[in-house]
Amino acid sequence: MITCPSCGRQHRPGTLFCSECGVYLPTGGPLRTEPLPEEELPASRANPWATGEGEVGVEAPPKTLRIIMLDSGRQVQLPAAPELYLGRLDAAHGIFPDLDLTADGGLEGGVSRRHAKIHQQGNRFFIEDVGSANGTFLNGQRLTPYLPHPLHDGDELQLGKLRLKVILE
Repeated sequence: MITCPSCGRQHRPGTLFCSECGVYLPTGGPLRTEPLPEEELPASRANPWATGEGEVGVEAPPKTLRIIMLDSGRQVQLPAAPELYLGRLDAAHGIFPDLDLTADGGLEGGVSRRHAKIHQQGNRFFIEDVGSANGTFLNGQRLTPYLPHPLHDGDELQLGKLRLKVILE
């Protein structure tokens, strides 16, 4: 029998969705991001109103957005685009993030398939958690899901347990 991870109802093997609550039922290996123990993640939450929006001055638009995976040292230069998604590739479900973190230990590190997005507004970049299971952290502060936070050169992101550094050049 398969137990629904959301409501606990029992279903026959091979059932894809819970008849009680509609949740996708796992049928084998980990197809979804499993929540990490709270003690393995930073505990603080970012204050969405303390974003430094009152800063005066005009910055030149960054020419490139580069991400460094701090554990592996791998660097990726992201293409110029209004929105860039970070997460794990899942071709079976049609999920193709702009930055696939699977090879960097994304599944083991608690990175969701659709974890976060970076978007550009004028000459500034913003990071937004898109409802991930294990949260997105900016410089150690947990982000409120679906609320954009400004990104600056040298900022450290953490998606689940995977640590990244942002380079704006």
